[in-house]
Amino acid sequence: MVELSGNIPFLWRLSAESSEGFCMVSMVVPFESEDDRNDLTIETSVVSFSSDSTRSEREEMLEWNQDDMSLFLKLVTCQQQGDAAPVAESVRVDLTDPEIIEIIHVVAAAGFGTAYSSYGMLNNSVGRYPPQACDIGSFASLNTVDGFKRCVVVDMDGEDVVCVLLEEVDVVSVGEYDKLVRHDLLMVKQTDLLHPDFAGGLVRPPHATLH
Repeated sequence: MVELSGNIPFLWRLSAESSEGFCMVSMVVPFESEDDRNDLTIETSVVSFSSDSTRSEREEMLEWNQDDMSLFLKLVTCQQQGDAAPVAESVRVDLTDPEIIEIIHVVAAAGFGTAYSSYGMLNNSVGRYPPQACDIGSFASLNTVDGFKRCVVVDMDGEDVVCVLLEEVDVVSVGEYDKLVRHDLLMVKQTDLLHPDFAGGLVRPPHATLH
């Protein structure tokens, strides 16, 4: 177990994945030199694109920024204490816990992923299902053409919202086949955000209206 506060000693490692500017994102937890343990590295599924070809050819280390820290603490607090709990100033985490590793994937996607347009991927839910009031770090679901899918809100700008998908979305569009995978980013509207219980085959939430 590791005790963490606002000054999280975490790093991101960007390692060249191809000659086309793509880098794999890993999280590194450095340990003090007098500690016998080696630095802990957690690989993620997130790929970052660098427009600077020179940067993409070498390994790069970046410190977590305040947005990374805030999102991580919010998601860990939610996982440990529930949705309604205030964000903890410090948390104790097991960095080998699959649920904590999943949170790290979400934070990496929020910081380094590229958001896709949701055009053609969502069904219109306005007037059919009540929208879910969300802020950054909230869980929600999206009414996609491939069914209801869970997501995490990671950025908001007016009516525009960026979500990290927690489930794969298969999309059959005109003349081509597209797929969004887990931890991809999707740009949606606030009215597209629904109660998270719509996804995962759970019972429809109370007060949901159908017409």
